[in-house]
Amino acid sequence: MILLIFTNAYPYDVMGEQTFLAGEIGILRKYFDRIVLVPQNKYGKTLPLPPDVEAALDFSARFSFAKRIPAFLSSLSQKDVYDDIRGRFPGSLSPAYLKKMFFFLSAARQTQHWLKNWMKKENASARDVMCYSYWFTEITMGLGWVRAEEPALRVVSRAHGYDLYEELYKPWPLRRKSISLSDAVFADSDIGANYLREKYPQFKEKYEAALLGVPDPGGIASPSSDGVLRLVSCSNFHPVKRIDLLFESVVVAAKKRPAQRIKWTHFGGAEEIRRQYTQRVAGEFPANAEAFFPGYQSQPELIQTYLSNPADVFLNVSSTEGTSVAMMEAVSCGIPVLATAVGGNVEIVQERNGVLLSENPTPDEIANALLQVCDNRERWLTKRQGSREVWQERYNETTNFEAFAQKLVEIRKR
Repeated sequence: MILLIFTNAYPYDVMGEQTFLAGEIGILRKYFDRIVLVPQNKYGKTLPLPPDVEAALDFSARFSFAKRIPAFLSSLSQKDVYDDIRGRFPGSLSPAYLKKMFFFLSAARQTQHWLKNWMKKENASARDVMCYSYWFTEITMGLGWVRAEEPALRVVSRAHGYDLYEELYKPWPLRRKSISLSDAVFADSDIGANYLREKYPQFKEKYEAALLGVPDPGGIASPSSDGVLRLVSCSNFHPVKRIDLLFESVVVAAKKRPAQRIKWTHFGGAEEIRRQYTQRVAGEFPANAEAFFPGYQSQPELIQTYLSNPADVFLNVSSTEGTSVAMMEAVSCGIPVLATAVGGNVEIVQERNGVLLSENPTPDEIANALLQVCDNRERWLTKRQGSREVWQERYNETTNFEAFAQKLVEIRKR
């Protein structure tokens, strides 16, 4: 059996997909005779692959603007396009939606053409091929169009955040058609799977949660033993991550408790914005608080940092969240979590391993929660074991990816 995995960029390192896909592919190799990675974007550093895993790098050449125009025009022959426009009228005539329709349809058509050409070139029968899109986007639609012509082909997709929750990230064109032509859509959380069941109930048998995971770090992080409250967080600086809110909350906590030393370390973010925040710390942080912005670390580097340095609480105050890989990494190391009650956060954070804040907390609410960590030290020490248990039960990479691989094999055999 041949498994084609369509990615944003992997095996290139620019999108961070390697965090999950590297481990997942290591397991999928045991179940498929041949694995081919098909990245939509081709830039950044090429990551090493196992010797028996291939990469089809010609796919990315199809997405220049000049090549999109004829692809878009040819897609207008699809009846599905006009059904979608009628179904979403009048919103479907807005400039924003029409722009999205252009990029969606052109990429879907290019995906359709590429796959048909690839199968012909490789002399691959549809019965021997399974297509797996890592994101539930226009790529899934293009693969579905090929499946409509070749019913023996199998098409599945994962769904995460921006590619799933339409109310938060704007509607996706031809959503119902994409689902109808897929064999399965795997959300990365129970909440995501339930969202699909409620929004598109006519296809409810196609939805399932397939949790992601991180590897066993091989150790447990230590709590602080010197009275300092050490906070860690990890994300880019996108507005939904609300890093300003974190910043303000640390300031408020430090001012409320002048005798309490607080050290906050935030991993991730571009150099320029990290420099700006470092300058703000010098001007706005009280004397008893410090903040550090070391930038991006690879997963092995970050895990080693957690295991080598005390960490009392992992923070996430996002306004929306899928299933946070950064949070999975933290709980795998036994670090308790303080997070907003949004998206997949409510599945990771439980009473035994952390505290959920309101969806839109104030700096004062967050500061009070942080100081509770200091005031209830024994309670928070027990949450460290709870974090490790949550990782083992829900986000163990080996367990989750083995189960997912077996599901793919089952679907391919239908």
